[in-house]
Amino acid sequence: MGRTPLNSVQTVRIVVQQLLDAAGVTAPVTPLLFRRVVSTRHVRELLGGGDPSWIGRQIRTIEAEVISETSARYKASGLPEPVADSMRGLWLMALEAARREFAAAQADALASVAAAAAERDNANALVVMLQTELADRQKEAREQDVRVAQQQVELAQLQQRLAAETDRALRAEAARDQALRASDEARRRHDEELAAVRERYAGLSKQLFAMTDELRQSRAAAQPLPSSQK
Repeated sequence: MGRTPLNSVQTVRIVVQQLLDAAGVTAPVTPLLFRRVVSTRHVRELLGGGDPSWIGRQIRTIEAEVISETSARYKASGLPEPVADSMRGLWLMALEAARREFAAAQADALASVAAAAAERDNANALVVMLQTELADRQKEAREQDVRVAQQQVELAQLQQRLAAETDRALRAEAARDQALRASDEARRRHDEELAAVRERYAGLSKQLFAMTDELRQSRAAAQPLPSSQK
C-alpha cells in the first residue's frame, strides 16, 4: 500500500497557480517555462511537506493541462491540423527563445544592478572610511593645535622668565661692578692714609730720636766731673 497523500489535487493546483502568478507567467505556457517556474521541491515547500513522488505526478498532470489549455487559445483556424500544429510548434519555439533571451537580458540587468549596488556600497563604505579617517586627522590636528598653543604659552612664559633673569643678572653685574669700584676706591684711600701715617710716623721717629739725643747730651753735660779729673 502506498502512503496516503497529505494534500489534495486541488491544493497542488492552487500552489502551482500561485507559483505561475508570482513569476508573472502569461499564456502561452511552454513546457520549458513551466518547469523553470514549477518544481516538486518548491511545491512541496509551499505545501509544508508531502510525498515527493505523488506531488511530482500531480505537477506533470497539471503541466499537461496548462500547456494544452494555453496552446488551444492560439490555434490557427482555417488550416489543416498538421500545418496548424507545425505553425503552433514553431511559434511556441520562437516564443520560448524570446523568453529565454528576455530572461537572460533580465538576469544581465539584475546582475548589472547588483554590481552597481555593490560598487555603490563599496563607494559608500570607502566614503565612510575616508570620513572617519578625515575626522581622525581633524581631531589629531585640533589636538596638535592645542599642544602648539600650550607650547607657545610655555615659550612666552619662559621668554618672560629669561628676560626677568637677564635683567636681574644685568642689575647684579652692575651692582658688582659698583661694589668693585667702591672697594678699589676704599683700598686706594686706605693705602693713601696708610702711607700718610707711615710718613708721619717716620717724621715723629726722627724727631723723637733727635730729642732723645739732645736730652742725653744735656744730661751728660750737667753731670760733675770725677775728683781725679779736677
